[in-house]
Amino acid sequence: MGLQETVVECPPSQQQQKQKRTASKAMKWVACAALFIWFLPQHSEIGAPFVDTLSLVQSSVWPFERAPGCKPHSPNLFAYHPPRPSDERIVKASADLDKYLSGRASKDDIDSISVGIVTPAGILFEGGYGILKANETDTENNNSTTPVDRNTIYRIASISKMFTVLETLILREKGALSWDDPVEKYLPEFAPPSHGWANYMDGRYDSTIQTQAERPHVSLRQLASHLAGIGRDYPPEDIGEWPTDSSNGISHFHLQNMMGGLGHSYEDIMEAIAQNPLVNVPYEFPIYSNTGINLLGLSNIAANALSSNVSAAEPQTHKELIERDIFEPLGFNSSFFQVPPAGSPLRKHIAVASKDSEWVDVWFGDVDDPCGGQYSSLSDLAILMKTLLSPTARGSVISAPVVREWLRPLHVWGNSQQQVGAPWEITSLGDFRAYTKGGNLPGHHSEFAIVPELSVGLIVLVTGTYADTTTILKESAKRILPVLDKMHNEQVEKQYTGKWTNGDDVAEVTLVKGALTMKRLIVRGVDVLSQVQNGFTDLRSKGEPVQMWATGVPGEFRLAIGRKGLNKVKDVGCMPYWVSLDPGLYARGAPLDVVYWRRGVLTYPSAGVSFSRGD
Repeated sequence: MGLQETVVECPPSQQQQKQKRTASKAMKWVACAALFIWFLPQHSEIGAPFVDTLSLVQSSVWPFERAPGCKPHSPNLFAYHPPRPSDERIVKASADLDKYLSGRASKDDIDSISVGIVTPAGILFEGGYGILKANETDTENNNSTTPVDRNTIYRIASISKMFTVLETLILREKGALSWDDPVEKYLPEFAPPSHGWANYMDGRYDSTIQTQAERPHVSLRQLASHLAGIGRDYPPEDIGEWPTDSSNGISHFHLQNMMGGLGHSYEDIMEAIAQNPLVNVPYEFPIYSNTGINLLGLSNIAANALSSNVSAAEPQTHKELIERDIFEPLGFNSSFFQVPPAGSPLRKHIAVASKDSEWVDVWFGDVDDPCGGQYSSLSDLAILMKTLLSPTARGSVISAPVVREWLRPLHVWGNSQQQVGAPWEITSLGDFRAYTKGGNLPGHHSEFAIVPELSVGLIVLVTGTYADTTTILKESAKRILPVLDKMHNEQVEKQYTGKWTNGDDVAEVTLVKGALTMKRLIVRGVDVLSQVQNGFTDLRSKGEPVQMWATGVPGEFRLAIGRKGLNKVKDVGCMPYWVSLDPGLYARGAPLDVVYWRRGVLTYPSAGVSFSRGD
């Protein structure tokens, strides 16, 4: 498809005049955009918020170093066309990963490891290492030598929290609740005090006369993201005299900390919350809270019941609610909250550690199940992972827009390298941001990690005394993500880069350090990149290459022009670019900075031109 297809047929003389007028209008629009970008910082009375922000960024002197530049939002082609396990590079990377995992599993501190690499197409790599029932020593018993596989069932501990938050999102989409509903809407007994520890210790408070306005406002969103100020485990345990030189005292404290307050009632928890000051005020910074997630699970149950005309027929426990809304729709067959009774075929698939083996049988109970009571397998977790990675996944329990909302930080720690989500522990795996949730119980350790940029997920399940699943996760990622990144770049190059032409009109697209870049854009003799970067101040200058930011719509991009004077300033990051996207100037009904591909044709709609790939 070329430019001629977008022009209405006219007699030759009229057509020539129309082309001239069209070119003139296009140049005026481009010039206006360039002048707008150039003019705004010169007149602070017009663009004060915009300019002041950029000026602060430009003039600030930071006492520490930061990673330079701005990593653009790239197209995620793997979401629609994931890599194949049979690709020779995947085969080689899988062999390297297998070698590492085999070696790590051979150490005495690990009884078993089950690892999966997942894409929207399913499991790309899987490996099972070690033995299923490490607590059994009878060599005549098959379980003592049975290897683990994708169907082996592990305690996933705090990965349970991810399922609890997922349930909240499901109920929100059904209209049963809102993220920002106050907790007391569903749990009326929830009444945390507003006073701090100084008043509490001095006895200068009376929580019984605290008004609703004086109470801290705690929402479901805050519970999900550990931003409610609620302590780790309520009620707290009194260990007696402190400090103490008795090892018995330390052991007692350690035991209670590991037990995490299991077995306490709802009434006990609410009494403790009403009595003890919050750790910090809500939204100050995250406090990892098992109790907070348990309250979220209980709120889910109450909200679901309140939204029903027959509340008695609704699930009465967290277990029942998760089974109805997640396990059954996704077709899970090896996930539960309590070890099945004798005779169940699932029992033989449960992994048991050689030490602390009793923990495999511990039931958390209805109140504590939301924070850490779940069991699952690589097979089941991969099903969920697959639906979160693909925007077109069938059978997903939440839609693609909700997934995008969910995979976002809600708190950024000072170094910006780690963030907290709901309930994500967000970190970096090489050059990529990963939304992870880890879990630890004695003898059982796990990681669930999503890398949205490449539509890939990693699952790590371990039995043994070795609890550092983060290292296993990073070592696994180190062997697979660079390979996937290279393959993805090749796919981007194949689909988008090259010289695109329509007569004398040219669009040249390249890939620079993984960033799709418009190197040159010439339309009817006009250097478009120079116009939008320089305006009328220097018409002879050649336009500089511009990064192309993927919008999330397949094949659609925005030209990230930024601010010429700020784009290369150290520590400026993405600020000049995101504040300059879509400057509000259109031509032919389209923004000046949008380009898109459709059926192999590149279109720059504001100039009314389409390009085909050249030789």
